Amino acid sequence: MRATGYLVRKPSARVVAVLAAALAAAALALAPPHAATGAVRAHRASAAATATATATASLAAVSCRGSSWCMAVGTYTSPKGARHALAQTWDGKSWRVLKPPGGSLTSVSCSASWFCMAAGGPTGAERWNGRSWREIAGPEGGAAGVSCGTRTLCMVAHQEGGVQVWNGTRWQVAAAPSNFCSGGAPGPCGFNDVACASASSCLAVGTWQVSSTEQDTLGFSWNGKQWHSTFPPSDGNPSELFSVSCAASSCLAAGGAYYEVDNGDIAEAASWNAKTATWTDVSPSLGTICTGFTTCSWTASLSCASASRCMAFGPRGNQWWDGAAWQPKPSVSAGRGSGLSTVACGGSNCLAVGYRTTGGARHTLAELWNGTTWKILPTPYVS
Repeated sequence: MRATGYLVRKPSARVVAVLAAALAAAALALAPPHAATGAVRAHRASAAATATATATASLAAVSCRGSSWCMAVGTYTSPKGARHALAQTWDGKSWRVLKPPGGSLTSVSCSASWFCMAAGGPTGAERWNGRSWREIAGPEGGAAGVSCGTRTLCMVAHQEGGVQVWNGTRWQVAAAPSNFCSGGAPGPCGFNDVACASASSCLAVGTWQVSSTEQDTLGFSWNGKQWHSTFPPSDGNPSELFSVSCAASSCLAAGGAYYEVDNGDIAEAASWNAKTATWTDVSPSLGTICTGFTTCSWTASLSCASASRCMAFGPRGNQWWDGAAWQPKPSVSAGRGSGLSTVACGGSNCLAVGYRTTGGARHTLAELWNGTTWKILPTPYVS
């Protein structure tokens, strides 16, 4: 029988199977999200969980200018394993994620919201101009622990290489501090840290072997024109200063010294007044911080907003200096697998950054000290 000029034939089994599969796929694609099958939902959830677990982010350093502007830097690793630098700013209310340079960033120092110097990136150092990052050649020995007083004065201390100085164009060795150890007794001699509050106020600290039996603290101050040797107080032998922070004309340095009575190292701290060129011993009473004839540090990070507002992080917990005494100020616990690596103070606030572990992966962590209490700040790159 003919039908309107066309021959009607029964479709084959193969054609029927292909059409059925196509219709099923189209129905699944057009279906609303809630209509997905249980198997599809489980697959999607598993994929999302895998992506979250493999993406990691942490903050390694922070620098603040005043109470309401800070720059934090670190590293972000994508779910596919690609490693990127991470940079973000805090305006007192919220975070802004910046377009980062390549590689990773390990330290940062800002003299203003429109100038920061960071260690890391493809060339070893990155410069922030308020809008974008620019790669520059890093100093010999690296730019870790950089401190900037202005956009034309940044310094980095190296144990053996003296102090490297950025003059706005290039890095060069600061002549006076680098020659200090020449001709001295054999033994440890060099700088561990340097801090600049302005173009005319910097302080470099470390240790030097005075004689075959005496190892003392080392300090050099910069007044904008030349370096001057200073003699920080020491509570034992050997003694060493590991970290320093400056604000205006005052600096606070921290370290350790061997105390024979306890056969161990005790905490040292000293404040420097650049106006009077004098030191004051302000060491906290923390007991023995390590045993044996050696020196160790009770601070991992030290930052001052003024002569009477300093925060120290270290093995003995957070310590707050109010200009007269040290007081323990423990930060808020972010749970197991979390840690704060560094702190920066500006104005009435201090900001500490690091990482916390959620869902089996590390994510960024920030805590704010308002002069009275700590609180956890929500940050980008946190699940």
